[in-house]
Amino acid sequence: MIAGALVLSAAGCGSSSSDSGASGGMTTLTWWDYFGYSPQADNAVKSLIQKYQSGHANVKIVRTTVGFADFHTKLVQAAATGHFPDIAAIDNADVPVFAAQGALADMSKYLEAWPQKDQYLPAVLQSTKYNGKDYGIPFRSNTTALWYNQDAFTEAGITSAPATWEELRADAKKLTTPKHSGICFSAAPTDEGTFTFLPMLWQGGSDLPSLGDAGSVAALNYVKNLVAVDKSAPQSVLQWGQSDVGDQFGAGQCAMMFNGPWVLGSAKKGGFRFATAPWPAGPGGTASPLGGEVWAVSKNLKNPALAWDVLSWMADPKNSTDEIAGGLSSIPNRKDTVADKAWAWDAVVPTFASQMSSARARGTYGPNYAQISHAVTAMEQQVLAQGKDPQAAAAAAAAIVKPLLSGR
Repeated sequence: MIAGALVLSAAGCGSSSSDSGASGGMTTLTWWDYFGYSPQADNAVKSLIQKYQSGHANVKIVRTTVGFADFHTKLVQAAATGHFPDIAAIDNADVPVFAAQGALADMSKYLEAWPQKDQYLPAVLQSTKYNGKDYGIPFRSNTTALWYNQDAFTEAGITSAPATWEELRADAKKLTTPKHSGICFSAAPTDEGTFTFLPMLWQGGSDLPSLGDAGSVAALNYVKNLVAVDKSAPQSVLQWGQSDVGDQFGAGQCAMMFNGPWVLGSAKKGGFRFATAPWPAGPGGTASPLGGEVWAVSKNLKNPALAWDVLSWMADPKNSTDEIAGGLSSIPNRKDTVADKAWAWDAVVPTFASQMSSARARGTYGPNYAQISHAVTAMEQQVLAQGKDPQAAAAAAAAIVKPLLSGR
């Protein structure tokens, strides 16, 4: 079904939709996303499209859903063949990738003239940029935080969530029992592992351009202490993705975890009391990663103003709060939605909303982010699985990462 849908969508891209619009008839826009992963998310996007079309009878949006695991690859193929969809919801870290390939339309003039632009939080707005130009409009945003089992905390005599690295390490030790590990997170050799390690790097006072400095070594030692020294985190974290970690937390096998709001369903299955708290601060303070998507427009679309009309309409909270907040489990990413009760779709939302002010966009690392991410997880795996010295591992990773950053 996906393969067939992709052929139809590719045929509808580019000049065909533009020509029909120019003739004064029905204009067709092709749209790709990966939100078919659940009925709730799928219905939210369907609702957005239907609501727009009901007020714009001359526009037809042909939607194709692709599985998340295949989505990036399908977009790469589409970009290479000149059949990029008219509109695509892409991971914000992929904006520089497709912009550098020449697949995306420069939407700077539309975004700059849009009165609502300045409502977005700085990191969220930054996620649309590459080389100073805007290649889309922010869509859904999320981040990660600390989750903890309140019943396990009570049993261990812990009265509040840890606020610093030192407190987290001490609490994780206390919470490590025959029944459960003290802390769990993804340290897998995938971008899910990078998404978890980057905030630790930033909390250490470092960043990828300065990899190999004292802050990056401190971050590696921090995670090494949790996994290899104290054994508060199981070795399984080296293979676990974020959903695996969520499942383990919900099963009562982990007393704390670093994760996002997308594992709420797993947490609720446990039957125990749980809560969320901001990431514990390191020497460099607190920080969190910015996840989510940007709506991007194909460079081949001859009428980008029409795509902008669609996307700016959908980005306006008065048109889309129910779908983007509750339906897609988004965290408020605008100043005018942070305190909006309609966005508080669960009690965990305020914690994640508070982290958005310290969230950072991965797209700032440029079009080579995939290779950079691989080098970061390899560094972490070398320390945790192979016992490599953190200083040596950071220095080796820096030699790989720094040249890749030159394309920013």
